[in-house]
Amino acid sequence: MSAAVMQPMPAPGIQAQPGKLPAVLVIGGAVVAPLNLLIVRSFTVYDLLVGIALLWLLRERRFVWPAPRYLAATYVFMLAILLGTFRATYAIEALTQVLQYVFIFFVQIPVVISVVNTRARAITATALLCLGTLAAILLAYVYRPTQGAGRVVVFYSENPNRLGYPAAYLIPLLVVLWVLSREAGRSVRLMATVAVLIGLYLSIWAVTASGSRSSMLGAGIALLVLVVMKPGLGPWRAAGRLVALLGVCGVIGFVLNVTGQLPHTLEERINRSLDTTDTESQAHLVADRENLNEAGAMAFFDNPLVGTGLDNFRYVAPEYVIEATPQLPHNLWLQLAVQVGAIGTAAFAIWLLFWAVDVVRAVRRAQSLDAALLWGLFAAMAGILAIFMFTPEMLDRHYWLIAALGLAVVQGHRTNLTAGGLRP
Repeated sequence: MSAAVMQPMPAPGIQAQPGKLPAVLVIGGAVVAPLNLLIVRSFTVYDLLVGIALLWLLRERRFVWPAPRYLAATYVFMLAILLGTFRATYAIEALTQVLQYVFIFFVQIPVVISVVNTRARAITATALLCLGTLAAILLAYVYRPTQGAGRVVVFYSENPNRLGYPAAYLIPLLVVLWVLSREAGRSVRLMATVAVLIGLYLSIWAVTASGSRSSMLGAGIALLVLVVMKPGLGPWRAAGRLVALLGVCGVIGFVLNVTGQLPHTLEERINRSLDTTDTESQAHLVADRENLNEAGAMAFFDNPLVGTGLDNFRYVAPEYVIEATPQLPHNLWLQLAVQVGAIGTAAFAIWLLFWAVDVVRAVRRAQSLDAALLWGLFAAMAGILAIFMFTPEMLDRHYWLIAALGLAVVQGHRTNLTAGGLRP
């Protein structure tokens, strides 16, 4: 087991492995990636750590790019968003998001690939990502800060949905970390089991306390993908897993509900959404999103090739539907289509498609440990993308950290297929 991430030959006098500082910054920085600790505007503490690691890697000539097809899709996407910036009502706001995408595709993802070249590093980064996320949820659990209708918020956002969103990646990743811990000693297995059970409870609590309907859907899809849809299961095993999954989830939900361990915020919010006689709830929970989606579709067909510019549709939404609020369409793909145009949206989708195909192929040929980790990352991304069918702006760094970790493991396998996996 000695596969390594694809790297150029080292220059004379430079060590064969990257120095420890980039690894400490990038892998250790995973714990703050989900916390959105802002330094100025959209520049976060995590961005700073990755930026320092970038400089170090460039100095050591250890900077690794993704495969050329990813770069091709990225260049097309970047060209599309730059063209949209020229058309933006407020170009400076569009440019702010352009710079964030530049950081994600040209700094964050390559830096993670450059550093995460062993299974231990990939697992550690995944565990720290979960730890940082759970720390924020635990803080909300202890202090219960609320905003409207009793919905609990997390410290880094005034949007209650942001408390529930992480469940979509936490639940599959926690399950995978527990599976991986089965290879360790008894004491480690016991501690991992307790930690994962606490993490799963906090994840479920976050969804119910936030009242986020999309978080519930995303978490459900992530768990379904993780347990039922793994390549190679076959129809009968998949059906058996589905029945077992539904049974376990039903029992857990029943016990937590009967014992009063979960808030009723989500249940009440869903009931209000379905109650057609409650005009106020319908206007706030349903109609506003329908108006934005209608305005977004009209704006896209008005100019399908060049969009309104990133973060700029909200300024023109009422021009298409008078009832539309000054927001973005609550759907990632419609938001991209209306703001960067059809070509940019297609490039974004193709990048994700490349990622999904590469991960699935690697899962089929990887060792059990690497396959489990890869499939957990795949399920996490499936849950995240499910959420983004109902919310815009996939700019949070921890979502792309998950994508980057998947690429790092995939490239580790691609460079040495006969070795069977990343070295421990």
